[in-house]
Amino acid sequence: MFKNYFKIAFRNLWRHRGFSLLNISGLAIGMAATFLMLLYVAFELSYDTMHSKGDRIYRVVSDLKTPSNEYKIPIVDWSVLGQLEPQFPEIEATTRALDLSMVVQKENNSYLEEKSLAVDSTFFKLFDFQLVKGNPNGALKTPFSIVLSETTARKYFGEEDPMGKTLKIMKPEYNATVTGVIKDFPNNSQIQADLLLSISTYTESIDPSLDQSWANYSPRG
Repeated sequence: MFKNYFKIAFRNLWRHRGFSLLNISGLAIGMAATFLMLLYVAFELSYDTMHSKGDRIYRVVSDLKTPSNEYKIPIVDWSVLGQLEPQFPEIEATTRALDLSMVVQKENNSYLEEKSLAVDSTFFKLFDFQLVKGNPNGALKTPFSIVLSETTARKYFGEEDPMGKTLKIMKPEYNATVTGVIKDFPNNSQIQADLLLSISTYTESIDPSLDQSWANYSPRG
């Protein structure tokens, strides 16, 4: 019986094949578009869900008021987090992140690493980005320590172990030591970087006065 039903359906479709093709094509396009939209929504909703402490992580922003305007900006002054922690004991840890575009040199080759961040040593306490080499508690403690993504490590060192090796960074040039290798940041992370530099590079070596600054709105908190 079912065989007859299929025969009748096929004959009707074939008899009106232009109309049938239009309907089937429309149905296929509609289903494909719906499927793509569901994938897009699922991806957007998955942002930053990889962090186990995600429900307790907050971003500090600034509301700056002048006589003529009010500015809401997603960054804070260098010294803000250091002042907040003693006043709010419920804060477990803080970290700053400074967007960088940094020249990196290996031997005679120079590269512009536009996706770089300077971060505090507590970065891995807040975020569950996985180090494949190095100690998350100490990788970014000392000045001129850098952590490379796996892709960036291969770019500079190939299959060699990059740990303990040096790269020249910035201009004037400084020697930075590789203290860790991190898995490439997932696409559904707001934080993206190919290279992490210890923020103590600035606060202890390049400009020690930054931690007392109240007029330099660079880091994200």
